[in-house]
Amino acid sequence: MTRVIRISISLLMFFLFSLATMVHAQPTNPNCKDIAKELMRADIRTNKIQEQMIRAIESVYEDTAVYFKKQQKPNKKLKRLDRYNRGLNILVLNLEQQVVKMKGLIEKAKKQGNGCQKMVRNISDQVNATQEIHAKMVRSLGDKNSLEHEFRALIENINYKAK
Repeated sequence: MTRVIRISISLLMFFLFSLATMVHAQPTNPNCKDIAKELMRADIRTNKIQEQMIRAIESVYEDTAVYFKKQQKPNKKLKRLDRYNRGLNILVLNLEQQVVKMKGLIEKAKKQGNGCQKMVRNISDQVNATQEIHAKMVRSLGDKNSLEHEFRALIENINYKAK
């Protein structure tokens, strides 16, 4: 009796594994809708990163929060950007990862053919603008004399340029 159970379980496992390998071996060809969904998820993550950057800036620099609320001219007493702020550096790296992911998705969409070209044209400008803003953020983090309100303006531009 136990031998029959062992044989039936082993045959069942063999068929399940063979079925799983056949399903996994099927080539998946993502269409434009799947790529658009992934791009929307990446855009949502980018917006979350932007919100986290704003919170990180406001928690350290309360003076700047008042500056942006009142839209006053910046005075020389505003603080310099802390380029060693670990949280801010991590968020800038997260933004870079999202931009790279979006670039890869755009390349996939370009390979799909004519059906995705309209989507590629609409999104590529937004991704390029976000990549430029990221490059400016990296430069301002590297510069000791950059002010915090300038970095905050770059954070605000992520959403503005993307629209």
